[in-house]
Amino acid sequence: MQFVNRDDVPALVQASVGHAQFESIHPFTDGNGRIGRALINAILRRRGATTRMVIPLASALVAHRDRYFELLGEYRRGAVRPIVEAFAAGARVAAEESSVTAGRLRRMPDQWRDHLGGVRAGSAVRSLLELLPAHPILSSDEACALLGGARSSVFAAIDRLRAAGVLRPLTSRRRDQIWAAGDILDELADLDVRIGAAAR
Repeated sequence: MQFVNRDDVPALVQASVGHAQFESIHPFTDGNGRIGRALINAILRRRGATTRMVIPLASALVAHRDRYFELLGEYRRGAVRPIVEAFAAGARVAAEESSVTAGRLRRMPDQWRDHLGGVRAGSAVRSLLELLPAHPILSSDEACALLGGARSSVFAAIDRLRAAGVLRPLTSRRRDQIWAAGDILDELADLDVRIGAAAR
């Protein structure tokens, strides 16, 4: 904990060593991999290396799963440099592919508006479209809270976006539905695949 909270170590070195140490300690009976991957991004965010987007660096590492486990083994035997170098190479690939995804995400609200055949400025539909890149998963109540205005307008906007295929339901319940911007989820899944392919 003291190490991952330092500010005098390069952020990527700190993230790689922090991750490797956490995975070596393996403190929990389940979830160590997920927490270890989240730790990478927590360190990068705390250090200011990332600010708005999570860079899926782990996707590059696990593209060579056997080599990744070898690197952890080398780290446990005292060789720190190999895992830091692997993180640096993975970060380069992940950042390049994430830059492509960021551009695609920026264009999505315009593409959605075109798909809908134009959307009136100031409408709940327009506001919701502009909100989705920052909130790609949200409940109906969260949409109402974020947009303000009449609930009936927000629910009508959600219904229009659902009918157009912009929003998809993530649950099967009728009340308290959770919605997702499908194009964003698809793009993020594609990002993971592209990072893995580029890392290989």
